[in-house]
Amino acid sequence: MSKNLISAITTVRRATTARLRAVDYLRVSTEEQVKGYGITYTGKRTKKHIANKGWDHVGTYADEGFSGSLEAHERPDLNRLMQEARQVPRPFDVVCVPEERAIGRAGRAFWPWVWELEDLGVFVAIVKGDYDNTTSEGRSRMRKAADRAEDEREIIRERTQGGLQEKAEDGGYIGGKVPYGYRVINKGIKGESRLVIDDCADCHSDCTAKHEADFLRNGRKRFVESRDWEDVAIVMNAAGYRKRNGEPWGYHSARQQILSDIVLEARQVFRGSRYVQRDADGNPIYGEPVVIKLDPIFTPEEVAELKNANKKPPRKPSTSRIYTLSGQIVSPCGKRYVGGGKGRREKQYRCQGRIAAYPGAPTCDCAYLRAEPVEEEAWKKVKRLLGDLDQLKAMADDWIGVRSGTRVNFTERIAELDKQIATQKKAVNITISMTAKQIAMEDEELSEEEAEERVAEVVAPLQQELAKLQKDRSDIASWQEESDVAGERITQLINLAEMANRRLHDMPLEKQHEFMVLIRSEVTIIGYAPQGRKGQPCALAAWFSERGLEVPLLTNEGWEKVAPLVDWKSRNLAPRTVLAGILYKARTDTPWTNVPSLFGSPATLQTYWTRWRKSGFWEQAMKALAQERGTSLPTPPPPKIKLRCLIEPETLLESECSSCESAAPGSPAARPPHRRPPRPARCPTPRCSPS
Repeated sequence: MSKNLISAITTVRRATTARLRAVDYLRVSTEEQVKGYGITYTGKRTKKHIANKGWDHVGTYADEGFSGSLEAHERPDLNRLMQEARQVPRPFDVVCVPEERAIGRAGRAFWPWVWELEDLGVFVAIVKGDYDNTTSEGRSRMRKAADRAEDEREIIRERTQGGLQEKAEDGGYIGGKVPYGYRVINKGIKGESRLVIDDCADCHSDCTAKHEADFLRNGRKRFVESRDWEDVAIVMNAAGYRKRNGEPWGYHSARQQILSDIVLEARQVFRGSRYVQRDADGNPIYGEPVVIKLDPIFTPEEVAELKNANKKPPRKPSTSRIYTLSGQIVSPCGKRYVGGGKGRREKQYRCQGRIAAYPGAPTCDCAYLRAEPVEEEAWKKVKRLLGDLDQLKAMADDWIGVRSGTRVNFTERIAELDKQIATQKKAVNITISMTAKQIAMEDEELSEEEAEERVAEVVAPLQQELAKLQKDRSDIASWQEESDVAGERITQLINLAEMANRRLHDMPLEKQHEFMVLIRSEVTIIGYAPQGRKGQPCALAAWFSERGLEVPLLTNEGWEKVAPLVDWKSRNLAPRTVLAGILYKARTDTPWTNVPSLFGSPATLQTYWTRWRKSGFWEQAMKALAQERGTSLPTPPPPKIKLRCLIEPETLLESECSSCESAAPGSPAARPPHRRPPRPARCPTPRCSPS
């Protein structure tokens, strides 16, 4: 006796002694919300249905604004419903939905969800049509309704995509964002809308509008003359040109629009993105890419002149420091922190918001960040995450559980469908045979073609049912294949953890940067952040750090050892006070300007520290105090950060293999740094957020 049958019998027996406990699951898409069909509206129907059935309503799960093509684990409340359904004892016996498409229009969203509930002994009830899966008749109705919902979805998509393909091939406007420098004419007129250059060609003679094509032409001319994009932004802003959102032009945005491929090549490619949906053979599902030719804004000579002016001299090898998290730290103003570059300052990050978006634009005052503490803390989290197999398994558990078949027995479903298909084929053959004999006996005047048509007409419903059963089996077989592939994730995670423990501990900074880009890390400061200095790094702290010395405490006995070395006296400030102030600054890491005034003015302390260091007195004084009790240099607490990253086992393991091959003698050159590998068609693991 199958597991789901035992669970169903158990639930039915329970119903004889107690009322069934029901929850309702409600889902409305964004489009339905706009039309006014919200959760409250659909919830009234399910609650009324539950009351009419005599069930106890014990809870509601609702996902607003979520597509029906999403699977259960991709909808927050439906995912919560499934987690609670797996509890022992179960908190409910029936899940009630207003109609089939609340579960999903796609079969891959519908059936695994229903099957797992069946295996758990939980029924699914559909308000529209008043049926459930407690009987074979109800399950058959549910299957037909699900097939019908998916067919509707495919028909709508094919019609929409086919119309767009035809319109693109005719050179029409296909919707979406209008390329800069162009505008749409005949919008709303079926088959007539298209893109034309946005300039004064169709305007009256005294037009004063600031057309987009005029900005591109004048901006191109200015850049060819000045070879300076910031100058282009200043001049065009002064002339009254603005971006589409009304903001002034910045040098980067002006450059981006004037050098746009659409503008330079005077063409737009429909379905030319690498994200276009493709079939198993790699062919586009809804049509081939179409190049839509546009009227050129620049002449070929002007394009060549612009490209020549924009040429840059060959880049010299960078001598700047390596910033492993450049562009991956979120700043308080919403921008990103980037490396502070080379120079005499200590290694630190600065916010991109400190650079004006356009001449005269406001800038942020986000503090500089000391680079080493943040980078070290982020790298510790990466090593701890990837080196902990149990944590990796826990994060991927839901994903693997849904697709690996540990909660849905695909083999059992396929076997059940095979029996139904065999029975249906037998019914078709018997019906054909009996119908043919009956026609031959009753109406001998029919021609052979007419007899065949009569037989086909009688058998058509059975053939349609057979085709649906075969389609269902094909779908489930493909889902089973996906689940078998998903089952390999555990092996990949084990290999990933072994790789992390082997490679990540001694990885150099340049490789760390490549790795952080590979996993698409994102760092957010959630607590203490080590702020960088605006000026030079503290040379006093560096003096003790480089020699591995503690900062001595200046006692009376210690001063007696240093006093004979001092050849300076002042009526206003004692040498011992100056020395004590300098040691205080080193011991507490206090900025010079914040050293207490009892030690003298900051300028005086800095002057004597520099003078003593150059004269050799400082070295002699510290040797004299070497045996005195001291304190270590202050160590700031580790920064509090949140790290988000995307763990793709195949990509990371492939990177490991590439590194090994590049390190072998005679191996081909390694992939260029900072180059991100292509993303797999389906994300193999969920996004992780170690705190």
